[in-house]
Order: sequence, then C-alpha cells, then structure tokens
Amino acid sequence: MLLIEKVLQLKSSDIFSNTPEPELVELAGILEEIYLDENLTIFTKDEVGKCMYFIHKGSVRIHDGEHSFAVLGENEIFGELSLFDDEPRSASATTTQETILLKLNQEPFYEVLVHNTEILKGILKMLSRRLRIMDKKTVELKNTIAANAAEAKP
Repeated sequence: MLLIEKVLQLKSSDIFSNTPEPELVELAGILEEIYLDENLTIFTKDEVGKCMYFIHKGSVRIHDGEHSFAVLGENEIFGELSLFDDEPRSASATTTQETILLKLNQEPFYEVLVHNTEILKGILKMLSRRLRIMDKKTVELKNTIAANAAEAKP
C-alpha cells in the first residue's frame, strides 16, 4: 500500500480527520499492513491490547462470544483505547470476510505524539465526543427506566 493511501485512510477516520496532512504522513509511516482471511480472530476479550486498527478493506465483527456489538467496515477503527492504557480488551474482534487492516502500535504512536500535538488534539476531541454520546445515552436509558417503573406501579 502506498504512503498516500495510508494518509487518506487516516484522514477518513474520526480520530484523525482534523489532523493536518504533514502530521498524517509521519503517522502513516508507522502503520503496519495486515492481510487476513475470513473468520480469523484479531484479538480476544480480556487480552491486553497495545494497538488499534483501521479497516482498509473488508469487515470486522466486535463481539463477546456469540453476542455481536457491531460489524465495522471500511474506514472504521477499533481497539483505539489500547493506545492509551494497558487494560484488557472489552470484546473480541473477528474478520467476517477477507480484510486488510492498518495496525498502529502503542510505542511508535507515543514517539510520534511527543513531537506532534495536533494528533493528540484530534484524539482528545474524538474521545470527548464519545464520552458525551455515552453520557447522553446513559441519561436517556435512566429516564426510560424511570418512566417504565412509573407506568408499572398500580
């Protein structure tokens, strides 16, 4: 895969969409290409992660056993929290078809961050946006539960 293709892949993701292209070139240089067949496990729940993935082609199922949380496709990312901590993964990831991934390992990523605050800003914005969405969903769920409990009272 050409460097420019990797830069375009990064630019198309939420996490790096606002990062200037010169910074993306540096980041693209440390991405590792991985070619996988259908039904291959990328990682399993409770495994300690030290990388994230971009889906260049194909699709990946995020699951806990038989329960699927999502099926992700081209230009989507997964495993991104493992760039920031050494905690166990919360789900497993398995390919659903032949897939090409771009893998971003934690240590080389940290080295890039030391010199490039724009990348860090983009990540912080994305994580903040996700937290706000989860907060909103939590409030909505709490309100729904309260409403259902009120209706159930005789």
